[in-house]
Amino acid sequence: MDIRGTVELIEDPEKSLPRELSQKYLGEDPPPEPDEVLRLVVRVTPQKISGFSV
Repeated sequence: MDIRGTVELIEDPEKSLPRELSQKYLGEDPPPEPDEVLRLVVRVTPQKISGFSV
């Protein structure tokens, strides 16, 4: 699969996305991370998607 488009990188200093996903799928908070770990949310706006099947 090939996805082409624009990408937006958004800092997540509160690390809210990992916590939100962990709560949704595991029902618990993720293990704590050091403060110096930088989390980014990558949002892709697709402009062209192509794929193949076997």
